[in-house]
Amino acid sequence: MTANTDYRQLASDIKRWASRLGFQQTAITDINLETAGRRLQQWLANSYQGTMGWMAEHGDKRFKPEQLLPGTLRVIDQSQGPY
Repeated sequence: MTANTDYRQLASDIKRWASRLGFQQTAITDINLETAGRRLQQWLANSYQGTMGWMAEHGDKRFKPEQLLPGTLRVIDQSQGPY
């Protein structure tokens, strides 16, 4: 990105692209995911991950994106609808 990047337009473009790909919801947020992290930790404590051991092994990276990619400023969250 350059100093002349229109971030509002970029966000709009990302949401439009996601919609074209079939995602029903797209959100762009900062990297403060503490609330989501607490929910994930409780979920893991209840063993809801079942046989997905990698969820517990790498759980922090799911709510601390800067550990996954240093310098991360925003997170794009997408949903394909009901599971």
